[in-house]
Amino acid sequence: MKGWKTSAIVLGALLGLPVLIWGISRALPVPEAQARALEDMRQAGESAPSPQDNAFPAIWLLPYDGVAEDQWAELLAEDVARHRDAMARGADGEVQDSVAGDRFPAISSQTRWCRRDTGSCLEQVRKHQEAVAADHAGHDALHERVAALSRYGHYRNGFTLEAHMPFPRLALVMERTSAHALAHVHGDSQAALKGVCEDAMSARMLMRRSDSLLVAAVGGAWAERSASLFTDILSELPRQERLPALCATAFAPPAVAELDMCHPLRGEFAYQAASMTSASVEPYQRGFFSAEKTQARAAWLLSRSCSASAQAQIHEDERVQLPAPPPVWDPHCVANLTGCIVMGIDGPDYEVYVHRMQDHGAQLRLAAIMMWLREQPLTQGDDNALTALAELPSWLRSPSRELRGTPAGDALELERYDTAGAPQGRVRASLPLHWRGRVTRSLCVRSASNADTPACAPVR
Repeated sequence: MKGWKTSAIVLGALLGLPVLIWGISRALPVPEAQARALEDMRQAGESAPSPQDNAFPAIWLLPYDGVAEDQWAELLAEDVARHRDAMARGADGEVQDSVAGDRFPAISSQTRWCRRDTGSCLEQVRKHQEAVAADHAGHDALHERVAALSRYGHYRNGFTLEAHMPFPRLALVMERTSAHALAHVHGDSQAALKGVCEDAMSARMLMRRSDSLLVAAVGGAWAERSASLFTDILSELPRQERLPALCATAFAPPAVAELDMCHPLRGEFAYQAASMTSASVEPYQRGFFSAEKTQARAAWLLSRSCSASAQAQIHEDERVQLPAPPPVWDPHCVANLTGCIVMGIDGPDYEVYVHRMQDHGAQLRLAAIMMWLREQPLTQGDDNALTALAELPSWLRSPSRELRGTPAGDALELERYDTAGAPQGRVRASLPLHWRGRVTRSLCVRSASNADTPACAPVR
C-alpha cells in the first residue's frame, strides 16, 4: 500500500508539473522591451490624420468610371455598412468591391505590362505597341483618376480594422505606367514625363504615409517602376529637352522616413492587434493564447526598423540587420504557444520588406543622379564620365553602395539588397542620351567615407 501511495504521489507530481509550468508562464509579465514597444505602438495609433487628405476613397473607387467626387462619401458609407452586416452574419470576406460596381461602368484591367519581372518597361512597350494601346483603350478616365492621387497626403483604410477588412484593387495604381512609355514611343515625351513624375509623387506618399504594410509595399514597387521608366525615357532625350518642374521633387533622393517603414508598420500593428482576439483562435488553442502577449511580440517585431540603430543603417544606406525575433521556446511562450508560433512565422519577413524598400530607394537615388548627370557638361576623353561622377554631390551619394557602370557603358548600377525575390541582381538606371557610350570601362564612384582611396574594383 505504501508503494502504491508513493507511485500515486509521483504520478500526481508529474501530471501537475506541466500545469504548474503553464501557470508560471501565464503569470510572467510581458518582457520590458516588448511592453515598451506595445505602449509606443498604441500611442502612435491614437492620432489619426485629416480625413480630407486621405487617398483611400479615391483608390477604393478607382475601378469605376463616372463617379463624381461628391458621391464618394455616400458610396463608401454604404460599403462599410454592407461589410459590417456581412461580418455580423459571419460572412467573412463577402464584401470585396464597392456597390459602385452595380451603378457605374467598371474598368477591367490586368496590368500585364511593365510588371516587376519585365526588365525594361520601355523596351517591352516598344515591342508591343499595338497590344499596349489596345489594352489602354477606353481608360482615359482611369488615367485621370490615377493622376489625381498625387494631391493626397496619406492613405488610411476606411473600413473597420479586422482580419477580413477589404482592400482596394491596388494594382490599378500602376496601370498607366505602360501608357506613359507608349506616349514617349509615340513622340509625346513631355506627357510621358509629367505622368511618370505624378505617379512617383503618389507612390512615395504611399511608401511613407500609408497605414498598411501591403499598401506601402505597392507604393515602393510603383516608385521603383516609375523611376526606372523615367531614366529610360531620359536616356533617349536630348539635353535641351526641359523636364516638368515636379520631377525634381518626384525623384529627389529618399529620406530615412520613406524607407524605414515606421508609419506603415504602425498601421500594420493596429490591423494585427484588431485581429488578435481570443475569438480569432480555435477553442482548443485558447488555453495557449494571450492576446496581450501576442500583441506585445508583434509590436516589438514591427517596431525594430524604427529603432535608432536601424535608422542609422538606413541613413548610411547599409543593408539593414534587424535584431533576431525572440525564440518560440522561451518561458513566456509556454502559455502563449499559439501567439508565439504565429509571430515566429511572420517575424523574419519584415526584414525582407525593409531590404526591398531600401532597393526602391536606390532606384529613386539613381533617378536623382541621372538628373544631375544630365546637367553636367561633356568634356573630351573617354574618362569624362568618370570625371563627372567623381564630383557627384554628397547628398546624391550612397555611403555604402558603390555606383558602377555596365560593361556596355549605357547604364549605372547599385547593389540590390533584396537578394531573394529580385528579378535582377542589381538596381539599374540608363545614362542620359549624351552620356551613353561615354563609359568605356567599368567604373565605380568612391563612397563619401573613402574619398581618398583608389578607384574600387571593376564589375565582376
